[in-house]
Amino acid sequence: MRLRIGFIGLGTMGEPIANNLRRAGHELAVWNRTPARADHLVSRGAKRAATPRECASGRDAVFTCVSDERALDAVLDGPDGVLAGLREGDVLVDLTTAGVTSARAVAARADARGARFVACPVLGSKTAAEQAQVVLVAGGPGPARERLRPALHAISARLFELDDPAQAALMKLCVNAVGGAMMTAFGEAVALASAGGVEPSRLVEVLQASAFHSPLYLMKGELVQKKDWAPRFRIALAEKDQRLAQEAAAELGAQVPVSEAVRELMAAATEAGRGDQDVAALADLYLEWTRRR
Repeated sequence: MRLRIGFIGLGTMGEPIANNLRRAGHELAVWNRTPARADHLVSRGAKRAATPRECASGRDAVFTCVSDERALDAVLDGPDGVLAGLREGDVLVDLTTAGVTSARAVAARADARGARFVACPVLGSKTAAEQAQVVLVAGGPGPARERLRPALHAISARLFELDDPAQAALMKLCVNAVGGAMMTAFGEAVALASAGGVEPSRLVEVLQASAFHSPLYLMKGELVQKKDWAPRFRIALAEKDQRLAQEAAAELGAQVPVSEAVRELMAAATEAGRGDQDVAALADLYLEWTRRR
């Protein structure tokens, strides 16, 4: 089924996801805060919207994919915002990792417009997004999820569905909490091994032969070896996800001491000027600390 889709936010993940919707044959309107980011899609048939409201108006569904909950509010609110363009029965889909509190708040605001909200955070890298291989966790009303399935299957390898947007948001935070712990531990191990003269590639080789093997270590280990810190997943965004996990934990009365430690390390990396680097650069930060001793 061909859908009329508005897509807002054409960053590292948003642009390739929107392009996959276009390639699947859906009618696409796009908006981005920096208009030039839409040029590639517009040149291939997407319509350029002047405002988020225009992008959302008259669509079967409108997708948002921005950096955090503050950026999400910025495109939703106001006379030119997405919410102002929604009609009764429209579906708003948020791909942002914006947290549990945001999911509840946006669901309530969409409901007040007579629209339906689906929190649909994305699991995966830029490469996975380009190849339509991301994993999606979609939380929202059943009829809204049913309408979205042709679009969601066009951009993903796996789709998990829940009835509650807040639970979908929480699921993403839990997964990223594990990923953050893995990356900080991996970076620490790389620095330790390197301090003793062991090449990162050898460490990865042994890790992959152990019970602790992971595709993440292969992928990030290659970046460490090349000293390639171009952002696939920025440290600043990873730190934001740990913050959101801690906020959810505080609300639920859960204890997350590992996440707290991970966030401190990522915040230190950001303060050291590495916030826009890939999380693989955590290993380089630890090596820098080691060399200072």
